[in-house]
Amino acid sequence: MNLSPNSLYIHIPFCDKICPYCDFLKIFKNQSIEDLYIENILKDLKKYINLKYKFKTIYIGGGTPSCLSIDNLTKLLFSCSLILDKDYEFTIECNPESLNEQKLEIFKKFHINRISIGIQSFNKRILNFIDRNYDVDIFRLINIAKRYISNINIDLIYGINDQTLDELKDDLNKFIMLDVTHISIYSLIIEPNTKFYLNKVREQDEDKSREFYDFIIDFLLNHSYEHYEISNFAKNGCYSKHNLTYWKNKEYIGIGAGASGYEKNIRYKNSSSISKYNNGIREREEEIITKDLLYEYYLITNLRLISGFSISEINQIFKFNFLKLKNEAIKKLLKSDLIKIEGDNFACTRDGLALQDFVIRTLI
Repeated sequence: MNLSPNSLYIHIPFCDKICPYCDFLKIFKNQSIEDLYIENILKDLKKYINLKYKFKTIYIGGGTPSCLSIDNLTKLLFSCSLILDKDYEFTIECNPESLNEQKLEIFKKFHINRISIGIQSFNKRILNFIDRNYDVDIFRLINIAKRYISNINIDLIYGINDQTLDELKDDLNKFIMLDVTHISIYSLIIEPNTKFYLNKVREQDEDKSREFYDFIIDFLLNHSYEHYEISNFAKNGCYSKHNLTYWKNKEYIGIGAGASGYEKNIRYKNSSSISKYNNGIREREEEIITKDLLYEYYLITNLRLISGFSISEINQIFKFNFLKLKNEAIKKLLKSDLIKIEGDNFACTRDGLALQDFVIRTLI
């Protein structure tokens, strides 16, 4: 049967190396813990297999899913392949140092049709700074990957405190040469409880960060990429269908320690305790979505999209006249050139995207 939600996220918390800027749930790879964890993931997946539940998107993130053993990868992907809808997107996150042709063969065998590779930078100084000093021929790796999977995302990190515009240009030129379908960009944010936070690493100056952001947008637009979400660019309409579930405030299921989900008017985050998860204990924090919270989440998610949202849709969902109800706030934002209204469409301008928090606060 085909039920809502249609998207599934699976969290794999294992890494060969812990990045000093990452605030996702992760631990160093430990084979015995990994084996037990995957066994528990398979138990959770079995419920959906037995129900003949089908997902239009499955996303395996982390952590570093590509660092799983061949045996565990095979078992996990086989189970996932049983719950894929006919028209699907199946993504797995990879790091260059743990991705090889053997794993790509397994990916293809079990119907993965999109991979996301954390390249981050070609600059050795930057890679050393973020402790991602892998020794991999990225051009060779991407060419091999294309033999198996055509839809490839690569991640670019920017905004290291002393990064120069020339260093950024050099990275972008190399990223373009890879000729992949999707690029995600991330400004370095110092999150609490990360190594960078504890070491008091400073973020890039706001004005310089905005300069870099604008440069990246213009550069990628000039090289046939469509800017469709604050941090994401695609060629030939190859948007991330799974992430569009989040950005359109649709429901999704989260499996694994630390995974988030949104089902039946409840947003939840599974316990970050891997030991509890491995012992069969399924605890989670829940947030019941009131009408006011739903409106807030609707704005937070949809206004990340360059296309914004449909005014008639928001009116229908919340049973009000949005333009009338928020008339004064909208006038203020239009005057500041932070939003644009074109027919039934309401969206942020480029300045509005950079000041999205302010736009949302104003509309709430």
